[in-house]
Amino acid sequence: MDYKSTLMWKELNEAAAVLKTLAAKNEAALAAIAADAKAAQVANIYTAARGTSDHAMIYFKYLVESKLGMPVASGAPSAVTMYGAKMRFNHTLVIGCSQSGKAADVMEIVKAGNECGAVTVAITNDADSPLAKLAKYHLCCCAGEEKSVAATKTFTCQLYLSLLLADALGADLNANGIGEMLEKAAAAVDKTTDGMAKDFIEAQECFILARGLSSALAFECGLKLQETCYIRSRAYHSSDFYHGPMAMVGKGTKVILFASKHSLVPAMDEVHRADYIQCAKKMEELGADLYVITDDADSFRGIDAHIELVPGGGNEAETVFCFALTAQMLACKVSCGKGLSPDAPRALKKVTVTK
Repeated sequence: MDYKSTLMWKELNEAAAVLKTLAAKNEAALAAIAADAKAAQVANIYTAARGTSDHAMIYFKYLVESKLGMPVASGAPSAVTMYGAKMRFNHTLVIGCSQSGKAADVMEIVKAGNECGAVTVAITNDADSPLAKLAKYHLCCCAGEEKSVAATKTFTCQLYLSLLLADALGADLNANGIGEMLEKAAAAVDKTTDGMAKDFIEAQECFILARGLSSALAFECGLKLQETCYIRSRAYHSSDFYHGPMAMVGKGTKVILFASKHSLVPAMDEVHRADYIQCAKKMEELGADLYVITDDADSFRGIDAHIELVPGGGNEAETVFCFALTAQMLACKVSCGKGLSPDAPRALKKVTVTK
C-alpha cells in the first residue's frame, strides 16, 4: 500500500492547518476556565484519559507542574468505576480527555467532579459528545472527522489545547505559531523518516525512551507502532528504564530516543542535554541499534547511533509537536511497508469505550 494514499497520511498532514485557528476558536472557553479556577482557588488538577488522550495529558502534566508547581494527578478512573471510590475533588480542576467524547469511565470522573463542585473540563473532538456536554467547560479539537483508526490530527490538537490551557492558567508559555512551525517542519520530517521507516519494516520489537515533556511522545510513538505496525514496542521514561528494563537491551536491540535540544526552562538546558547524552552512551555501551530523534545533532557526534534530525522549536514544549509528526509519519510508512493498513488495524475500532 502506498502510504500517501492512506487516510492516516492525509489526516496527520491536516493538523498544522487546524492548529492555526484552534486558539481563537477556544479563546472564550480558556478565559472562562482560568477565571473559574482562580475563583475556586484550584490547588491541584486531576486528569482522566485513555490511550492517545492520556499521552496528551502526560504532556499537560509536565507543563503545569514545571511552570506552575501545581500537582497534576494522572487519574485512575477504575477507582471509581471498578471499586466505587468516592473522590474528593475540592479545589480541583478535573479534566476528562477523549477524542470521541464517549469514554464511559472518563465521564464518571467528570461526573464525580461535578458532584463535588470542581471545575470540570472536557477536551474532545466533538462538541455534541456526551463528555463535552457533561463537563462545565469544553475545549474542542475542531479537527473535523477523523476516519483512520490511528489518531493523529486529534492527538496533535489535544497537545495544543494542553499548551493553551497551561498558558491560560499562568504558565507563561509561548503558545503562538505552533501551526506555522509544524507546517514548515513537515517536509523535513517526511525526508527524515524515509530511511528510518525502511529500517523498521522488519523490526519485531523495540524500546522507545525519553524524559519529561518528550516522554509523552515516546509513549505515543510506542502506541502508534503497536497498533499500525504490530511491532512489540515498549516506551519508558528513560529514568525508569534504568531500574530493570534496561537488562533486556542487547546487541542489535532497536531503541528510539527522543531528545529535544532545549528544555522547557532555559536554565535547565545543560542538565537536560547531559541526561539524554548519558542515555545514548549507555545504549551504545549495551550494543543497541540506537535511533535518536532530535533537533540537536551536535550533542551526539562520536556516538554510534542513527541521528534522525528534525526541526525544533524555541523550547521543548514546541519541539514536541515535531516529535509527534515524526512518530506519526514513521508509523504510517512502516505499516504500509509491511503491507498493512494503518487505517484499519486488526481487532481495533475507532471508538473504544471502557468502563
